[in-house]
Amino acid sequence: MKEEIFQNALKGASKWELQQMEGCSAAGVKIPSWAYIEGLWWPVRLSMEQCSSEAAASYKASVVKGFPRRGKFVDFTGGFGVDFFFIAPHFSKAVYVEQNAELCRLARHNFPLLNLRNTTVVEGRMEDVFPEIIGEDASDVVCLIDPARRDAAGRKMVGLKDCTPDVTAVVPRLLEKGAGVMLKLSPMLDITAALRELPGEWGVHAVSVDGECKELLLVSGGREIHAVDIQHDKVSDFCLNDKSQLQPRTKWADRVGANLYEPSPSVLKAGLQDALPGEKLSKESHLFTSDERMENFPGRSFRVDGVSGFSKADVKKLLAGVTKANLTVRGFPMSVAQLRKKLNLREGGDVYLFAATLQDKSHVLIKCTKI
Repeated sequence: MKEEIFQNALKGASKWELQQMEGCSAAGVKIPSWAYIEGLWWPVRLSMEQCSSEAAASYKASVVKGFPRRGKFVDFTGGFGVDFFFIAPHFSKAVYVEQNAELCRLARHNFPLLNLRNTTVVEGRMEDVFPEIIGEDASDVVCLIDPARRDAAGRKMVGLKDCTPDVTAVVPRLLEKGAGVMLKLSPMLDITAALRELPGEWGVHAVSVDGECKELLLVSGGREIHAVDIQHDKVSDFCLNDKSQLQPRTKWADRVGANLYEPSPSVLKAGLQDALPGEKLSKESHLFTSDERMENFPGRSFRVDGVSGFSKADVKKLLAGVTKANLTVRGFPMSVAQLRKKLNLREGGDVYLFAATLQDKSHVLIKCTKI
């Protein structure tokens, strides 16, 4: 499609036409159920990059079903409307709010084509419009807020007070009126610090899509912690029902067993690694091992083919015949690039190598096959 866009540019296609072709191409990967709907209008590249994927939006829709009352849904930071599209059908009424006039124009055009009913598009800033939209009694209202994470100079902001709108000022007023609130936040955010800035209890959902942590969701009224992994439309959820149940791990593996496990990015982001089964190699490594195979581990699973120290003789024996490998470091004093150069290995292949530090501070190289 990029080649087609380039060729059309040479032929004098307008900026709008190029935008539509590029947006439709991106949607084929990110929002596949929209890609072949005739007549949809697509936004500029930045809006396409920032919008939720279909998989992440579908997960948010499943979370919203947990709110006890769902009369009206309000998306106060509507963007391109992907989250709105998947969540709105679960409510009697839905309101899309967006301060960007062009995105509002696209929403008014696209929503009828997407068969969204009983919806209203409101152009404006959340801070200005929410009192009228919410009213005095919001006990049957659920709100989604995805605050902007860049300042005027384009720098990424990770603190709640640094985002726009400032949810630390707005959310308490919504909760006082009885509204349910879901915050969609940067995965770079410090969860503990964010929870300290918000009143009441909040459930935590760290959401990974295709192996990358994409979103951090905070849901009002909850206490549970979810590490969610979405792979090819399959959703796995490693959940702790109450944060208070999480106890720091105090025992460590005395050796590398027959199997090795690497927690998913969402597990690490949610801070649930100490709740995982198996024995942890060390406090710093975030790798787990067992002699018996553990099914459904929330992350990647490997069969251990060999373990060595880092003497030249040990490494030469472990890597005999290996010219390329997938290399990971965990709690190790070298970067992947540094170690790859030291081992003289190309990237890729079927061999997986983990360089890790054990609890006794010794360094090991673990050769694995992915299960």
